Amino acid sequence: MTSPTTQAYPYKNQVYEILRNQYNSQNLFNDPEFPPNERSLYYTQAPPRGVTWRRPHQICSKPQFIVGGASRFDLDQGYLGNCWFIAAVSMITQRPIIFNYVVPSDQTFEKSNYNGLFHFRFWQFGKWYDVVVDDFLPVFPDGRLVFCSNKTEPNEFWSCLLEKAYAKLSWSYEGLDAGQTTDALIDMTGGIEETYDLKDVNKQAFFDVLGNGLAHDAMMGCSINGDPNIREAKLPNGLVRGHAYAITAVVTLNVNGRMVRLIRCRNPWGNDVEWNGAWSDNDSIWNSIPAIDRQNLGQFSKADGEFWMTYEDWVTYFDQIQICNISPDTLKSSRPGGPQGFKWNCIQFDGEWVNGRSAGGCGQGYDKAKFWINPQYLVRLAYPDPGSNDCVLIVACMQKYTRQKRMQINGESAEEFIQLRVFRVNDGVDLSVFQSGAGQKLYPKDLERVGTTGAYINKREVTYQCRVPPGNYIIIPSTYEANKEAKFLLRIFTESPADSISMNIDRPDVGPNEFEFRDGKGPDINFGMKQWWESLPPAERERVKQMLGLAAVGTVALCCCLQLLSQMSQQEEN
Repeated sequence: MTSPTTQAYPYKNQVYEILRNQYNSQNLFNDPEFPPNERSLYYTQAPPRGVTWRRPHQICSKPQFIVGGASRFDLDQGYLGNCWFIAAVSMITQRPIIFNYVVPSDQTFEKSNYNGLFHFRFWQFGKWYDVVVDDFLPVFPDGRLVFCSNKTEPNEFWSCLLEKAYAKLSWSYEGLDAGQTTDALIDMTGGIEETYDLKDVNKQAFFDVLGNGLAHDAMMGCSINGDPNIREAKLPNGLVRGHAYAITAVVTLNVNGRMVRLIRCRNPWGNDVEWNGAWSDNDSIWNSIPAIDRQNLGQFSKADGEFWMTYEDWVTYFDQIQICNISPDTLKSSRPGGPQGFKWNCIQFDGEWVNGRSAGGCGQGYDKAKFWINPQYLVRLAYPDPGSNDCVLIVACMQKYTRQKRMQINGESAEEFIQLRVFRVNDGVDLSVFQSGAGQKLYPKDLERVGTTGAYINKREVTYQCRVPPGNYIIIPSTYEANKEAKFLLRIFTESPADSISMNIDRPDVGPNEFEFRDGKGPDINFGMKQWWESLPPAERERVKQMLGLAAVGTVALCCCLQLLSQMSQQEEN
């Protein structure tokens, strides 16, 4: 994982330092890559009636970039279903190192240094990008900002400009509609996500997981499953279904000799739509808590979207929690229980599933043998972790450009159903013949299954964590359906030093200055055994023949044998 101190590539080849010297208060920057027009707002619907674009000086008399420092209360969701993004940004305001990198503070509306140009930094698929924007913002006829704003300080503009930069990265504001809180957190940290179904966790022990996570700079969001018929339906208890909340604090409070576990959450709407049950803003139970303690807890009876509730109520009413873990490699912090200054080892690969070559699918039914054409990555764990007999292995697979792809498919979800599988390479398998990028593969007889990320799911990223003995391991990412094309980033984290190679035919990745991708459809071909066989390097073909005892068989006969083996395997499973 990259550090926020590393180089940020200029997005769209727009170099902030160069542009800054080309414009001034008399010649303001106009962004040709994200112009103030309808296309930058929506691509499947018309914008609200009467919307125009104005610069902050046309919205208020004395605009400021940041007023009195950044706060989680600076962001209020606007006319867009991006609560997931607003919740994520409210969390990074509580992490100054992260915030000051994502939102450079040396930006101003003071006339002497103002030129209509602003910039923000985002992590995208293994690299940091510097995204520049002009300060044209969409407003309603009455002058209110259409999207994110600060209702308390209406002359503060850092949050709505950050939102605009993220919209530019997604090709439009509509590209931010609906998402996962951890997606935005990862894009502002380079962290790694975990998702838990709260109905499946050990409810007594999970409170400690939350506290330990927050103590080590993890950021968390939670949600209640949505109503398929009503978007963001409000419940009688004040909570909203299908809506993202930020978790801003976790404490244990001594109340008259009884220990009470509390969680503080924030609704990104920033209004009076809050929890109204026990320990809510106006609950009389707060009268038993000294005023100084209430102040330290940030407990105020305000219509600001933030509220406290007991852990027991939280785990009862909420369905899912998403956690973004900030790698020690990013912020040079320590791992829980580990030595100070500990750093993870991170290896990352840019890969893709290509129709006709490496998009093998899940390997079900007649396509069973095709699973093994999926990309394979070999990880060598030579030594156990310090103070342990085994090794921590964390693997994450992230689909690329899913928000940008939406524009090509009329706003539909672009996330494929994906999964990661981890296998241990059996002792005795000669790995000396395998070279990175040469296209050799391992097959079931060579491997022992370790685990998976679970059922195939249409999320941008899936992760898997395990403890394994030292040895050689194969990681195979796949889509559920064969022949589905997509690019992905594979990240491998270990505590002990590890060696890894890509056992695929390498292709150059997208350059740092371009965001290009296939349309995900690919040619309409039926990729059968013959095509798979012909896609293998000659040396790999011979190896498969020898493995099957079919060294003298021709291509057509061999493919028939492979097809028959696949069908027999399917019948055995049934």
